[in-house]
Amino acid sequence: MKKLTIILITVILIAVFLWIRIASDRPIDGISAATIQVNGNSMYHSSEGYKMKAGSLEVVGEVASPGMVSLEKLYMHEVVIKESKVINDSVEFIGAYRYTGYSLLDILNPFLLQKKNAEQFRPVIDTYIEIENAAGERIVFSWSEIFQTNNLHQVLIATGGSQVNPHKKTVDYPKDTDWKIVASGDLRNSRQLVNPTKITVRSFDRKEYAIQRNMKPLHSPSIKIVIEDGQTAQIDNNHGKDMRTYETLFYGMGMGYHPSGSFRGPALDEVLKGSVTIDDELLRTGLLCFVSVDGYRSIFSCSELFNRTDQVSPILDECNDESDGGRFRIFMPSDFFADRSVKALKEIYIFRVK
Repeated sequence: MKKLTIILITVILIAVFLWIRIASDRPIDGISAATIQVNGNSMYHSSEGYKMKAGSLEVVGEVASPGMVSLEKLYMHEVVIKESKVINDSVEFIGAYRYTGYSLLDILNPFLLQKKNAEQFRPVIDTYIEIENAAGERIVFSWSEIFQTNNLHQVLIATGGSQVNPHKKTVDYPKDTDWKIVASGDLRNSRQLVNPTKITVRSFDRKEYAIQRNMKPLHSPSIKIVIEDGQTAQIDNNHGKDMRTYETLFYGMGMGYHPSGSFRGPALDEVLKGSVTIDDELLRTGLLCFVSVDGYRSIFSCSELFNRTDQVSPILDECNDESDGGRFRIFMPSDFFADRSVKALKEIYIFRVK
């Protein structure tokens, strides 16, 4: 009996040791418990999954310590996406998927930002990232849509997936074999990128905007739209456009909560209609810099502004206060922090990554 007890204790200890070893080697999951539950209610988790081949990835540019990305201790996340693209003004449906992978926020978080223009403009809101793959293709994201949005972890490097099946129809959607960038907030899959190899972090340097702190009055009567090829237009008023109203809790990265009323104005794409053509290439590689009369500015990607699954458009708020922040202001309802809401707008500069 004593011998049997010793054997049982030994077996239990070996099992515990092996379990700890396996658990320590396995990446920690931030995904849903439904992922590992068979025959549950979730339609997202009812089909067989598949794996994608992971590659190597480096982070370079304006960070303190450039280097290779280690995925070893990162959490896994999951997103669901209905994929489509536009061909000759017609929408082509590709498929519906659940993807699992590594969040761009988690990947970039250890690479501390070191802006080259920090002495002139300290806020991080004029920063963006370029992602390049082995074929030399590129896509862009603003730094803020990764780190300052209401919904975190929506941009992944997917290493696995499964299709979301309808009940009454058999479907077989195309599947990539190599890991890829997926952005669940995008309506069209313009920013999907297969086999990413490099992330470059940059701050805005296409134009010089002088910083004039404590400007009085802080006011700009109109906005100049400037496209990098030299094309220009001007916004003088919001009259005659459909207006939207957003309530908000205005919360800044520096001072926290600022009491504020509602913001009201037309959708930004409506304002820019006729001044810029928003095509697939601009959705992949386009960025907009919103600049105040005092030089304060913020960067947005074209896709986060005009390619949204949630259809929650940014607006151009109009305020007639000539002493503090009039006349126009960009308001992005999906931002957690208020810092990109540039007031006294003087210019919108539109450019692509080179």
